[in-house]
Formats: sequence, C-alpha cells, structure tokens
Amino acid sequence: MYDAIVIGAGVMGSATAYYLAKAGARTLVLEQFSRGHTFGSSHGDNRIIRLIYEKQFYTELMKHAYAEWREAEKESGKDLLFTTGSVVIGQEGHEYLHDMGVSLDAAGVESEWWDQRQLADRFPQFRIEDGVDALWQKDTGFLYASACVLTYLQLAETHGAEVRENTPITEINWQGTHPQVIAKGERFQGKKVIVTAGAWTGQILSELNLPLTVTRQQVVYYRPTDASLFQRGKFPIFLDVTWDEVLYGFPVFGREGVKIARHGMGQPVSPDTCDRTPDPDYIEHLRSFLRERIPDAAGEALFAQVCLYTETPDEDFIIDTHPDCANLVLATGFSGHGFKFASLVGRMLSEMALEGTTGFDISPFQLARFEQ
Repeated sequence: MYDAIVIGAGVMGSATAYYLAKAGARTLVLEQFSRGHTFGSSHGDNRIIRLIYEKQFYTELMKHAYAEWREAEKESGKDLLFTTGSVVIGQEGHEYLHDMGVSLDAAGVESEWWDQRQLADRFPQFRIEDGVDALWQKDTGFLYASACVLTYLQLAETHGAEVRENTPITEINWQGTHPQVIAKGERFQGKKVIVTAGAWTGQILSELNLPLTVTRQQVVYYRPTDASLFQRGKFPIFLDVTWDEVLYGFPVFGREGVKIARHGMGQPVSPDTCDRTPDPDYIEHLRSFLRERIPDAAGEALFAQVCLYTETPDEDFIIDTHPDCANLVLATGFSGHGFKFASLVGRMLSEMALEGTTGFDISPFQLARFEQ
C-alpha cells in the first residue's frame, strides 16, 4: 500500500509528489500521458508569477509561493523563476487596476503608479494615450513552466517517489477503508489519493458534479523588429485591459519572439476532443493589439499553440477533500492563474494528505461555497 497516490503529473501533481516524497511518504504518481506532455495546462516556455491580484488573499499566498519556488531552485540547482517586473495598463480609474493597487497596499507590497511619460521613459516599447495609467510592480516575473514540472518530478523521484507514465486511470473506488485506483488493469491502494488531473478532474470525479468548465486557450509568439528591445532586463511582463479584455505578454524567452495571449474568453471544450489548431482570426486580433500598443513586437506570427483552462464560476481554486471520503483530496479549477501557486499548493496538498489539514488558509477554495 502506498501512503499517497497522486493522479496527474502536471505542475500541481508534480509539486505534490515532491513534498510527499520529501516528507518520507511512499508515493505513486499516475500520469495518463508522458511527462511534460502538451495536452493540458502545464506545458510551455513560461507562466507569469506575480504578487499583483485583485483579491488580497492571493497576494498573501503568493508571498509563500515565491519562497517555495526559490527552495525548489536551491535543491535542484536549476533556474526556474526569473524576475522582470510588470506593468498593468488600463484606463484611468479602471476597476481592475484600482483593486490591484488596493490589494497590494493592504498586503504591504511596494508598487508605483506611472503616467504616460513615466512609462515611456522606462519602457519606450509601449505606446499609450492620454488617460491611461500603468501600475508597476518590481517583483513580477515568470516561471520556466515545462522545466518546473520536470524538476519537481525529478526531485520527487530523488526522494523515492514512483512515477508511472502513460497510465490512464479508469476508476477510483473510494468507498472502502482505503481508496483504490484502477489504472491499465492494475489496482493500486493508497492511504490517501490526491487528484490533480486538471481538465480531466471532472470526468474522474463525475459523482461530485464539480462546477468546472474546460476552455480552449491560445498563445502566440510574434517576431519583433529588434529582438534586443524585448529581452529580460529591457522589457517587462505586461497586462493590458484597455481593449475590454485582459491581454498579457512576456519578454523573449525560450522560443524566438514575444509571447502574447488573452486571459480567458475561450470556447468550452472536451479535453479529449479539443481542436488544437490555432485560429488565424485570433492570431490577427492579437497582432492588431500589438500594432497599437507595442508596434515593434507586431511582426509575423512565429508559433502558436492551444492549451486548456479548467475554470470555476468565480475563478477561485478548488482545494478540498471529497465530501464523502476524507482520504481523497482534490485540487482543480485553477482558472488560468494557478501555475504560479503550484509550489505552495503542492505543500498544502501534502500536508492535507499526511496531517489531515494544512496550516494555510484554504477557506476561499472549499467546495461548500458552491452550495450557498
């Protein structure tokens, strides 16, 4: 019998396996695809890490997540987190920017409000008009996404975890004293089972009718006229809400080109039948934005990729135990902004599995909120 069985080896499952194994738990990881696959939500060159949030409880949790990522770097000897600073751009008085500023102030996090001239002086790549503000925060950066997943799996294995790839599960029998997981005709028993299966969680735990919507998202890399203008140290992470949507982007890293995407607004899909061919209209829409806001980045589209969000109605996470089985823990519904928290979520889930509770406040993430 295993002390813990982790279902899904994306970033959440990989981090959880690491913390479990490091604590001495006999840990099994079951992944339906190969490690580092591109079918879910954890692959790619980078994900934003930031303290900037409209809701203060996320900002407070991120303080701990940053520290946990640095510990992973220290133990692995790998660079995973890169700091660039960020600007959030929106119309004067925009609620999104206002709420972020209030949250940062309440959490004691340093930030600055910039006008058009201040932004142009620091980052001349941007073109903004009168009546537009920018919120600067120096600690924002990005995580080397695919490397984070692989690093946590490698660390977990170093501490004794067993990782089985290409092992899709067909059933979790949680009615007995200890849950059983059936995968590829084999039965695995664990004192605890942790489900971190991303877009497939709703299928695996269908009896819960979880309020999850899987949506199709796209990212695109564009060729800049001068790549040197968009390197780390010269160009920040940015979020922009002036087009009545949240558009965000990165400096050049990994692939050639400036990466940009739209947060949310994707079509509901099945993770098993999702069309993974990028849309030409979407690519041109983003290029139109770049022509207006960052014209030197608006070159040809070099690469585009489809990924998935698993969204809750309020865009807050689900981190809880199964209401009918205290030995089954689940973490899902990260709604396109969870990757940065994986270092902390892994620790939380490990504590919940091994100690029955976590020292962090997860009350905003409990299932009971959907019953109200």
